[in-house]
Amino acid sequence: MRSNTTIGIGILACASTFASASVSDIAGMNDIPRLFNDFGGSTLNFSSTYDPMGSSVILQENNYGTGGFANRHISWFADAGGSNVDFDYGDAFDMQMTMQINEASNVGNVEAGFQADLFGLGLFGVLSSSGEIAAFGSVLPFHSFGTGLYNIGDELMLRMIHTPGDGENSGGAASTLEYMYNNLTTGSGWVSSGAIDFTTTEGGIPSGFDMFTGVGAQINQPGIDGSVDISYTNITANVPAPATLGLLSLAGLGASRRRR
Repeated sequence: MRSNTTIGIGILACASTFASASVSDIAGMNDIPRLFNDFGGSTLNFSSTYDPMGSSVILQENNYGTGGFANRHISWFADAGGSNVDFDYGDAFDMQMTMQINEASNVGNVEAGFQADLFGLGLFGVLSSSGEIAAFGSVLPFHSFGTGLYNIGDELMLRMIHTPGDGENSGGAASTLEYMYNNLTTGSGWVSSGAIDFTTTEGGIPSGFDMFTGVGAQINQPGIDGSVDISYTNITANVPAPATLGLLSLAGLGASRRRR
């Protein structure tokens, strides 16, 4: 695993020469409340507002009562017909948002941030119980920035950049994901994981299966009177432009997309 690299917020960007059908297909958000619903009697306010310049999602839940282990609520990137957008091997993307866990009272743990669904559910975001910022699950390359990096109430920017590799099943260079965060409350500045290789057999996102991405949270072991309030703002998904981010060059994103 590469060590974390702190990078400046200045971005030297050029005009994008890349294409990504999946990013261009995004025309809305598809709210899936209660994907996990162990506390079906909770009071839930979960809604999204789509804006190509920056979407937003509100997640407020309380009065959980008794139940099992967790509730999970997700808003997926969707197309004009309301179907979840499928990301494939060659679909370069640059996703960013600002997230704030305003409240997490009497709950065991809140896992909030970017969500992924392929061969299981994945997260790039925050674990509230330890303040860890990490990526894990689904086909997301694992990375932990460490614990104690986030406190309830902090305003946190999250960003992830997908760079396709040399070709699906080619045996060449694998696709990569770069994770970045910027804690606006603590003044961390942008911190990057560096580009981390996919470890799938295909060397990236398998095109033969659906991969969905979005934002949301899983609320683990809430108490009877537990309460959670999370806001996601300035949610964007773009085709990456050739750019220099501190020490990391993002050249070479123009991998051709496998068509079905």
